[in-house]
Amino acid sequence: MKKLDVTRKVYLERAALARWENALRRKGKQSKSYKKYGERKEYSGWYPIIAPEDVNLYEVVGERETYTKTMSFISDIEARLGKGKCYVDFSATEKISAAAFVVLYAAVDTALAGRSGKGQIKVILSEKSEQVNTIIRNYNLFKLLTGEKISYSLDGVRVMPVMSGVGNECMEEIIDFIQKKVYLDKMDAETEYVYGSAVSETIYNVDLHAYPDLPALERRWWLICRTKGKMLHLAIYDKGIGIPKTVVKHPWFLSSVQEKHPKEYGVLLEKFPELRGSGITRYIPTVISDDKLIYLSLQGDISGTNKDRHGQGSKSIMALVNDTPGGRLWVFSNEGLCKYENAGDEPELMRLPQSFQGTLIQWNIELP
Repeated sequence: MKKLDVTRKVYLERAALARWENALRRKGKQSKSYKKYGERKEYSGWYPIIAPEDVNLYEVVGERETYTKTMSFISDIEARLGKGKCYVDFSATEKISAAAFVVLYAAVDTALAGRSGKGQIKVILSEKSEQVNTIIRNYNLFKLLTGEKISYSLDGVRVMPVMSGVGNECMEEIIDFIQKKVYLDKMDAETEYVYGSAVSETIYNVDLHAYPDLPALERRWWLICRTKGKMLHLAIYDKGIGIPKTVVKHPWFLSSVQEKHPKEYGVLLEKFPELRGSGITRYIPTVISDDKLIYLSLQGDISGTNKDRHGQGSKSIMALVNDTPGGRLWVFSNEGLCKYENAGDEPELMRLPQSFQGTLIQWNIELP
């Protein structure tokens, strides 16, 4: 039997539900589902934006194709939200990962940035998972969608909502929150320093490289910090030009290619004997894929001779992942994914089946 996609499945389920509720109304009764989620006919004339069962970026390949379904959902948000009456439907959603959530939040935030007035968006919460509904509420997505004012103050909150800023806004408050509310003041000085460096370096690189053509006040980032069992998940996302387009401009880039990818370096030498001449960066993507360019950005200046601390790749993040129990790192950018599943091992490099706007850096570490 052919497997139904999520949109078709939800449509058929709703049609069946509508028939059942009509039968109940003829008997003078009303279903619990009808009371809890509202009358379905109120959405007539509204454009549906339907979330998949699993809002997740991690499963890039495989039969479930959660990555492509999630990216299609986010693309629909970007294309339709704020441009007419629509409803965002999470009724069939069973899971939302931290990484996907921060990208979704950023898509909603930017789509609605120029919207005036309220009442053009409705939200249907999950009928499958109260945990999904808790995430949507606690991390401020429900408020953002329904037009409520969002505060990025961390005073008095138990769960850190998705944070957003430009430059180093909120950076000290974020580190302080992780220390006090997540680590319960048990983070030692060295871990606090490394964690602070990882966050600040990532945010600094967003400001320095991600948006070369935008003024400083428009170089926005989004951050989520979420605990799941004994794991701390932290992700920082920007909608800039992407790591593969910026790493090639660093002075240490070619020496790193020579060291880490000698075969590709040989191809570059053959095609472009001058190498350091103007315009070389335009041709590098034809030889080196985005996943490898991301990997090179994480290595930085492997010669160790460059004095510039910034633009050296995510040194602090790599230290955090390598030196803490359960450390894992995922970096999505443009057409590539680089992930370290086991600290100290060589990364897994993958070409994404669908392009990813900007850069998402997410790391996991075990809590003490």
